[in-house]
Amino acid sequence: MRKKIAREQSPLKEAFKLLNASNVSDLCKKFIAEDQRLIKAQALDYKNKALVINKAKEIIERAIEQGFSGEKQENDDLRDVLWFWYHHATGYAIWRYRDKTKAREFSKKALNYQVADNPNKITRPLYLLVHDRKTEAEDWLKTISEEPEKTASQGIMTEFNTRNLFKS
Repeated sequence: MRKKIAREQSPLKEAFKLLNASNVSDLCKKFIAEDQRLIKAQALDYKNKALVINKAKEIIERAIEQGFSGEKQENDDLRDVLWFWYHHATGYAIWRYRDKTKAREFSKKALNYQVADNPNKITRPLYLLVHDRKTEAEDWLKTISEEPEKTASQGIMTEFNTRNLFKS
């Protein structure tokens, strides 16, 4: 078992400061709370480099890419934060910006960061849809039986079937 890394010695120390967090678990909780606050305020925007969560995401991703390794739960928590960021960025690339290139990039990264026990079932069909694999997405969506994902998945398919999301 790896030893927890002290805040002051962590490559995540700037992210800790940004979100006023004392450890990885606290960082992740505060990141997700800020994400949800921004969504409710309709202020979430992956293009806005000034947003605290965008800055924190960059720090977390850089730390992981440079080999940061804490305890398994810490690693999973950090990957979950990155999945969360990329999952939401995929949605914004699709529905706000109509940017298929970014939607493809973000959905691929979301899948790469999604940990095995993450219950979300929407990331995969979004990935399939933005990669023009509609039949696979429809097959995947048929397997979703729990709410709120069942209703959300039906809404996503309706959007993709009735609107051309990537043309102005």
